[in-house]
Amino acid sequence: MKVTLVSTPPDVTSGTGKYADQLADALETSVELDRVYLRTDSVDPIHFVRQAIAASATGADVIHVQFDYVLFGPRGLYTPLFFGLIRALANRDGSSIVVTVHEVLTPDLVAPPAARVKGAYVSGLNRILDGCSDRLVFLSDQARNRFSDDVRRSTATVLPHGVTRDVPVAPDPAAARAEFGYGPDDVVVVEPGYVSPRKGSETMLALAERCPDFEFLLAGGPPRDRHDQFVEDLRARAPANLTITGHLSDERFHAAFAGAALIVLPYRETTQTGIVNTVNQSGVFNWAMAHGAPVLASDCERFRAVADRWGTPALFDPTDVDAAATRVRDLVADEGRRAELRDACAAYLDANDLATVAERHVELYQEIAG
Repeated sequence: MKVTLVSTPPDVTSGTGKYADQLADALETSVELDRVYLRTDSVDPIHFVRQAIAASATGADVIHVQFDYVLFGPRGLYTPLFFGLIRALANRDGSSIVVTVHEVLTPDLVAPPAARVKGAYVSGLNRILDGCSDRLVFLSDQARNRFSDDVRRSTATVLPHGVTRDVPVAPDPAAARAEFGYGPDDVVVVEPGYVSPRKGSETMLALAERCPDFEFLLAGGPPRDRHDQFVEDLRARAPANLTITGHLSDERFHAAFAGAALIVLPYRETTQTGIVNTVNQSGVFNWAMAHGAPVLASDCERFRAVADRWGTPALFDPTDVDAAATRVRDLVADEGRRAELRDACAAYLDANDLATVAERHVELYQEIAG
């Protein structure tokens, strides 16, 4: 079985590319794998034509594309070009196409102005994905159901965001805290990952103001250049007990988990560029599970479903910062509850282990390629 995986590269601005790289490593033990990379944030239509041709030229049985609307030109503009061409080439060559949809947009998630026009455009992109693929893959039931409400004829499979257990050997908690200039007895509350409005990073500032006896760490940097000013504004307003690291090496990123008394994920379902961004999955949450870390996360549909099934994360309302601060203090003080959250990580890991998820991908490839 020969598979070509199409994605952005695993750079600091592309969580999709980083996950595709992990998945590729897991797949290579079972299939003959080629990689074709899309330039992150490319606005050149010729690039997408070339990469569609390059993917076809590998002679793969299955071409597997990792899709997010922002990866295919401004506002997904080159989605019809890329997928129309790669579908035509696959039909010629007898290849099958699988598309993993990392984020799902639907007409009900667009905001004024011109909501009806934007909704029709989003729905059109979804129909192109559906029509040009042999199978769509979603990372959660919530994402699949949302897409199917818009495109009712879609053939969809849910394969969760696999969790790799291959994390760098983390230092002991005191040594991990020292990596960021903290003392061995400091209580450090951490939000790892990108710093942006969607990630609720500003909530960490509000929590730091209300919990001056704790240290707060935003362990990451902006996902795109357009978020640079947001991060600088946040840094300028940050109290003394809030640190923003900027982009980290893999080793320091994982040290942030190891040194945390509590991981906080205050993700917000915000409106950006006229679109309501929902939480479909979280790679950072998966890393927290790999580290066996206690997590407090936003009370949204995705995290509620995970908590109901696995007993983690603990949930809170990030819009009520006073109640959120109380929730943080209570969890830090309650070692028994944090131990329960740590223990719940094991079952989640067993069910979502990347090696198991990769095996399910191979089964899917075999099913559709015949």
